[in-house]
Amino acid sequence: MTTEKHRRRIKVVDGRFQYRAIAVYLTVILCGLVVTAVIVAAIYLARRAAGGSPRPEALLEVLQPLLINDLVIMVIMIVVGIFTTHRVAGPVYHIESEIERVLAGEKGVRVHLRSHDSFPELAQKVNQLIERIDDSRKG
Repeated sequence: MTTEKHRRRIKVVDGRFQYRAIAVYLTVILCGLVVTAVIVAAIYLARRAAGGSPRPEALLEVLQPLLINDLVIMVIMIVVGIFTTHRVAGPVYHIESEIERVLAGEKGVRVHLRSHDSFPELAQKVNQLIERIDDSRKG
């Protein structure tokens, strides 16, 4: 159970990493939109070339819901992206800050991650390394 003291309120810890990951998510969605629009337009043009006379409004009737759908998905992906990347960026930021404390000469530093954070094995290895550094400073 996470105590209020250890709960992070800031979700954008490493903006460069997190925003880049979200940009990738959004690019994939936009590519999907473009591919879908090209397919719909190709079908429209093929029917028109075959002698059919589809109404121009028919193209808009199909594309408008697709655009709205993609906009909703993009907003959802931004929110989900921030929370999922926070699970990676948060622990990395915390481990980096603890390493900085060790490099500054502080002893007894330990990395403590929340139970649902990523990289618990890395935190354990960093703690082992810190213990060895502390032991070597004693000798």
